[in-house]
Amino acid sequence: VRAMGKKAPLDSRGDAADGPKRKREARPEDAIPDLPENQDARDFLKNAPSKGLWLPFGKEVKVMKCWRCKQYGHRTGDRECPMREMGNQSNEKKRRVLYDPMASMMEKKAQKREARREARRERQLDNIARYQRLLEEERVKRDQQRNQKMLEKAAKKAKKKKKKKKAKDSSSEDSSSSSSDSSSSSSDT
Repeated sequence: VRAMGKKAPLDSRGDAADGPKRKREARPEDAIPDLPENQDARDFLKNAPSKGLWLPFGKEVKVMKCWRCKQYGHRTGDRECPMREMGNQSNEKKRRVLYDPMASMMEKKAQKREARREARRERQLDNIARYQRLLEEERVKRDQQRNQKMLEKAAKKAKKKKKKKKAKDSSSEDSSSSSSDSSSSSSDT
């Protein structure tokens, strides 16, 4: 092809298509299948540096497959796994107790603390209800006493009015009888 004076076509790496094939370096993203669910991990690893002991971009590179969700870039139980909380919950709980007994002890302690708080809240609500009942009873008693006093005052006023009326009636009768007595006495003279 070069003998004819034409340039040979180039492949995607810039090598001549008919030239010697160079061995391509193994990149971490090559270990991950090219599937849509793995695209994020592949894109990250494609741009990440492949040499050195440091973490690229300050992010941990994990070329591993999750057993639960079958995606690459994290392991079973990692936060990134969409199926992290799924699975046999009783087995997971037993496993957590076995591998991390302190966490289970702290969880039990937190549950007891929450139960105590809930009991305290219940007692407070009961006390509030009791105090409200007592206040309501006191208010009713006060209202009854106030009503009783008002009725007593009204009864006293009514008695006074009756007495005044009787006294007025009796004085008017006395004055009318005395005036009739005086008229009769004046006619006698």
